[in-house]
Amino acid sequence: MTEIVSLRLPLSTDLEKFSLLLWQSSVPHRIAEERGMQVVWVGSEHHAAQAKALFERIQAGDPELASVTFERVPSPVRDQWYRRFFSVPVVATLLVLSLLGALLPVLDRNYQYLPYLSFYQLYIVDGGLRGDWPVGQLWRVITPAFLHFGLMHIVFNSLWLWELGGMIERRQGRVRILGLFVLVAAGSNIAQAISSVSLFGGMSGVIYGLLGYIVIWNRCRPAQAFPLANGVAVVMIVWLLLCIAGFTELLGVGAIANTAHVSGLLLGIVLGLAAALLDRKVV
Repeated sequence: MTEIVSLRLPLSTDLEKFSLLLWQSSVPHRIAEERGMQVVWVGSEHHAAQAKALFERIQAGDPELASVTFERVPSPVRDQWYRRFFSVPVVATLLVLSLLGALLPVLDRNYQYLPYLSFYQLYIVDGGLRGDWPVGQLWRVITPAFLHFGLMHIVFNSLWLWELGGMIERRQGRVRILGLFVLVAAGSNIAQAISSVSLFGGMSGVIYGLLGYIVIWNRCRPAQAFPLANGVAVVMIVWLLLCIAGFTELLGVGAIANTAHVSGLLLGIVLGLAAALLDRKVV
């Protein structure tokens, strides 16, 4: 479900009763603090109009609303986490597939099944690694994104996928985040495959693509900006540069698929610019 902004209000505004009235009126919503304001997000233009009208009635001191009482019923914490996870079904599915992709190298010790998910069809010739381009096996341009090697690899990528991908899916819908994933995963995997024949994997190229998309969108569409915390982009770009400089190899972490990261970032920037310009024309 795509979310839209209904109201932007100062942090000093007490929205507790307003939120309870919205739920009583069957208006699904969420309230978030973004850029020094409280932002009320709803799922449709109809709900946005309902929320605005209700807030105006509260501000005007409508006696009918003033007399309303509520019985507070706490929601189970487990149910809240369940709802939040499945509120972004595309991102949730990508996370589950990534987890399975992280378990595969651990369980498949003899590498019987792992080669089916790699970009290249890999084999050894004269002690050297060789690979055939995946002609007629188009899934191979996507599946390396799900492969992860090591605990830190899957944890780091999962956290950023949930954060960045969740932002996009909640605000711009399932089709948008799915399209971004497919295009950035395919593009960054192909770029990495062209740079070297190797067994590579991970969602990092997609993560950098989502980062590029959000940063450019925020520049072009500040009124509908994603709530990306200050400094996140700087930290991630600095980490990218350290990886390119070989810092991770000095730490003994291993080689990083830098081509996938850089190409993913560039693809995200291009897609973010295109989306911001096209959406503006539609509006």
